[in-house]
Amino acid sequence: MWQKIGKEIAIWRAGAMPGIAVIGLVFLARIFGGWEFLELTALDAFLRWRSPEPIDEEILIVGINEQDISSLESYPISDRKLANLITTIESYDPAVIGIDIIRDKPQEPGHAELTEVFSEYENIIGVEKILSGETGSRIDAIAPPKALPPEQIGFVDTLLDEDGNLRRSLLSAILNDELKFSLAIRLVEQYLETKNITLANAAEDPETMQLGKVRLTRVNPNTGGYINTDAGGNQILLNFRRGKDPFQTVSLADIDKGNFQPSWIEDRIVLIGITALSVRDDVNTNAVRSDNHGFIYGVEIQAHAVSQILNAVLNDRPLLWVWHDGWEYLFIFAWGFLGISLARIFNQSPWTLAVIISISSILAIAVCYLLLLQYGLWLPVVPAVLVLSINGVGLTASMFYRDRQNLKFQLKDRQYMIGYMSSTIHNRPIQTLKKILRDVQSHDVAEDWMVKELEVLNKELRDVGNLIEKETVTDGDRIHIGESEVDLQCSLKEILYQVYSNTITLDYPHFKTIKFKLVNFEDSINEAKLTVEQKRSLCRFLEEALINVGKYAEGVTRLKVVCQQQGERNIIRVEDNGVGLKQEDSKNQKAGGGTKQAKDLAKQLRGEFKRYSRQPKGTVCELTWSVNRSWFWQF
Repeated sequence: MWQKIGKEIAIWRAGAMPGIAVIGLVFLARIFGGWEFLELTALDAFLRWRSPEPIDEEILIVGINEQDISSLESYPISDRKLANLITTIESYDPAVIGIDIIRDKPQEPGHAELTEVFSEYENIIGVEKILSGETGSRIDAIAPPKALPPEQIGFVDTLLDEDGNLRRSLLSAILNDELKFSLAIRLVEQYLETKNITLANAAEDPETMQLGKVRLTRVNPNTGGYINTDAGGNQILLNFRRGKDPFQTVSLADIDKGNFQPSWIEDRIVLIGITALSVRDDVNTNAVRSDNHGFIYGVEIQAHAVSQILNAVLNDRPLLWVWHDGWEYLFIFAWGFLGISLARIFNQSPWTLAVIISISSILAIAVCYLLLLQYGLWLPVVPAVLVLSINGVGLTASMFYRDRQNLKFQLKDRQYMIGYMSSTIHNRPIQTLKKILRDVQSHDVAEDWMVKELEVLNKELRDVGNLIEKETVTDGDRIHIGESEVDLQCSLKEILYQVYSNTITLDYPHFKTIKFKLVNFEDSINEAKLTVEQKRSLCRFLEEALINVGKYAEGVTRLKVVCQQQGERNIIRVEDNGVGLKQEDSKNQKAGGGTKQAKDLAKQLRGEFKRYSRQPKGTVCELTWSVNRSWFWQF
């Protein structure tokens, strides 16, 4: 059990490290903004995929469209016309009116009339622009209407991301030591005062706004997928209202003609703005479905900003929020580790693994989507799916191929073992049995001689049985040599020396005549990139070469074993001074099981196997392979 646990730990240590490295690289790329565009695009897609919501009945948009501008015969709309529009709307008792139309200068005729209307009603909110240049607006800052006091002024600046899309709402900012509020906050504040809900600072964070029990979660430079973004002022993420027509909208002509329900205005928030493409008061966003190729009007943006806050306070509709950075990275790591785990479990079936990883990726997307839909939680779906896919499929493809190659090596080793067992049976018990049969048939034999020969046969058969049993239960990272097991996780020098030590003590006749042993196992032998199965094959090669000496090297008195690196090549050589190879065997190199295995191993290592006679007598068995090229055949 502990061997299996140790082996599994070794597999995880080897297989998981590349996966952990991939997760680290994804982390690093995210820290430097590598996934920002994709994460923001994913957020847009999630918001756009949501099913439509009912029209927000708390808000009415009065949009001055192309037909209204044509009927006015001039633009901008005059102060008189705007004053009449406000007066008409006020007659239906709205809670508050937001005028998303610039009035920094008089637009005669009717400026005096508009000034009088502004002075008469305290529920009117005018607008200004406070940001200049490229930071938030396409035009310079614009002053508010002079007739309105500061508490009835809200700015309408928008903060566009680098891809030109709107995803954030600026609620407040400090300009020249003066705190400014947005039109959306001004409208929400006045509307909720009628319901005894006031705007305050959150106790935990004084810079965070709070309405009732709802805190308006602030955007920081690294919120969600944002990396080092401009988080100046007080910003929140825009949770756009879902649907193609999220707000009741009427035109200027509809108000003039009475084509509306009074209930649309009474105690509601009314927003007056431009809904004509020719005026270009619009903003680009991919988070909502639009007939204008992703553009929505500025007055609609204000309606979305107002609606999300109101519904969060009154109807528990979630605002968009994110986890702390640490939890986000833990979330990404978890999906990356899942990819590693699935690769480990299903690595024997690449198609099954591909299907499982695909299902898991869809699950990750679904989890992130549902959490956004239900709770407004924006999670890092792009890096999560990325590490899951890379660790599960891309990275594991090479691991699977390596495992398949190892399996081939294991099969070849088992085939060799079958041949090895067959050879052992043939050379020992079968030969002994033949000898007994031959002697019995040729002449009478003594009973004690027969008993002795049968005992030898019995021992040889038992030895073969024990060898088969030991090889059957030997762990995959170990090999049975002689009476001992060799751990293939050790250094190659140590492994080969154990093979030599265990083999030379076996009971083969010609080992007994050896008087001199020259052994050279150097640390310099290079084992880089060798797999466990290749080490196993090297052990079998050395064992076979030594056994051949013990079985066939008649008259041997000297044995030389060399395992070292010579130049750019590794070498394993076994030399003896026995009778040597017969001339025809040396020439033809007829291959038994061991010779065939040695040639296969040389081919795998892009090396060379040779067995030849030496002068004046003896045999050399040698395997060499390149240090620099052996790694290629591992994959």
